[in-house]
Amino acid sequence: MSKSKKEITDWYLLYSDSIFKYILMMIHDYQQAEDLTHETFVYAYKNYHSFKRNSNERTWFI
Repeated sequence: MSKSKKEITDWYLLYSDSIFKYILMMIHDYQQAEDLTHETFVYAYKNYHSFKRNSNERTWFI
């Protein structure tokens, strides 16, 4: 497993629940919140190279 894939997987385990709850609170649609949470991590994986580690990874998602 590549470093980026491992790190994104770790982040998913750490942050997916709180990101899902945040999105759900904003849009009030459970299914769409699940989809957007998934898309958030796909986007993070595709743009992993842009994460410069100047901040916490959780803030990078937002």
